[in-house]
Amino acid sequence: MEKELKADVLIIGGGVAGAAIARELSKYAVDTLLIDKESDFSQGISKAAHGYLYTGSEMVYSKILKGRGKKEPPKFDDPHTAVLKEGFPMCHNLLHELDVPHSHRGAVFIARREEEIPFIEEIGKRAREAHAFDAGAVRMIDRDTLFEIEPNITRQAIGALYDPECILDMFPQEFVFALAENAKENGVKMLLEREAIGVSSSSGGQMVQTNKGTINARFIINAAGMSADKVADMAGARDDWDFKFTRHQIALYDKRLEGLIHHHIRTVPQGGLLNLISPLHEGNLCSSCGPKEVISDRWNTATSRESFELIAQGAKEIVPSISEKDIIATFVGNTLSNTRDTHIVESSKKNPRFINVVLRMPGFVAAPPLAKKVVDLLRAQGLQMQRRTDFNPLRKGIPKFSELSDQERAKLIATDPRYGHVICRCETVTEGEVVEAIKRGATTVQGIQFRTRAGMGRCQSGFCGPQLVEILSRELGIPATEVTKKGGASRILLYRSKELLEGASYA
Repeated sequence: MEKELKADVLIIGGGVAGAAIARELSKYAVDTLLIDKESDFSQGISKAAHGYLYTGSEMVYSKILKGRGKKEPPKFDDPHTAVLKEGFPMCHNLLHELDVPHSHRGAVFIARREEEIPFIEEIGKRAREAHAFDAGAVRMIDRDTLFEIEPNITRQAIGALYDPECILDMFPQEFVFALAENAKENGVKMLLEREAIGVSSSSGGQMVQTNKGTINARFIINAAGMSADKVADMAGARDDWDFKFTRHQIALYDKRLEGLIHHHIRTVPQGGLLNLISPLHEGNLCSSCGPKEVISDRWNTATSRESFELIAQGAKEIVPSISEKDIIATFVGNTLSNTRDTHIVESSKKNPRFINVVLRMPGFVAAPPLAKKVVDLLRAQGLQMQRRTDFNPLRKGIPKFSELSDQERAKLIATDPRYGHVICRCETVTEGEVVEAIKRGATTVQGIQFRTRAGMGRCQSGFCGPQLVEILSRELGIPATEVTKKGGASRILLYRSKELLEGASYA
């Protein structure tokens, strides 16, 4: 057990909300501590997020779908929309400040039947009203123009809505890591594998019991994502909101398909099936097709053959030449919505120094502006928020050997020969990058994967997996049998004791 820790502000949760709040608070002379129950950041909802930030037509499309079947039509002048419009350019600036690789992409909403045209025209009309960038660029395009910009899509398309300014494509985990790294560089303390298990009041503050000791904090920020309701209940600080959970399966395709499509492409939903296929900044294609399934078990992330087949079929309906053989990985993303159907960022009525932060989808683009709102709430509750003069907004990412010129590679190898040793052939990731990822906080195989992409190519760690275990063991000073995939009991290597081995018999 550790001795009691103290902080002005304790943030519970290391996803995009917690990391964005930590980074915003690092601009002020405030003693801030962030804890998370997992072994790394971005292990909850943020881990399974789509890798893009959106505004305009993508935002409108989402709101129209959510409004289907409801008595009142969706609103586009509400606080939720205002936050997204504010957040999109903020995220654009952050991606540059934090050196997070990204791409600017557009969206294409195709119509395959005449009766679908009014639906995408409505999206275009609303998108022009709600766009954060160039609203005038949103337009309907005819069949010939559509096939000029996307020659490989289905010939059943008769027209489309084209929005070239609505998407920023990036790797979501890297965005969270970058926010957390920059916050830490600016003085925020961070403790992982620290699970909050109880909250109680104390004189002048609040006591948070964790699995590794007690933390005394004047203010608590509950940014615990999927567990935010449970954390709020520990403090008796949940007001009139509850959670609902859904799940959807996502497929990643081989990089050999890079360039097959150039935009995020959607079809008009049919029978509740949502079809999307999109290019990622890293070169893969990503597809999410089929229904969103309402679930009671928020932690159930098991994939299914049925969902796999829906994805394969849905992607093929958009791009006929694509094959299920091109899929290299599938995973499930569980998402939450709340009964207020909006972002919740507020001091609890029962405990004003306990601030609940519950993001509604899309959460990534909303996190930075809502982090500013948290600062305002803390100030309103009496916390002195003195702006620091030495805040550094810049963070430098891990060098990506695969994207460097030969001259840049030679220079990097001259500073550290390990950058000349390729560990992951699929993604051309070097030992130097892996070691740097460990220096920045990676303690698991997945932590290295998400920081460097080692093991995320066609062979899915078949070649580099053993080397990643070896390097983690060496750099962390732990036995290879203690190396895990993602923390906890997810060990890569299993072994038997000497006694069991001597007594074992094998056929």
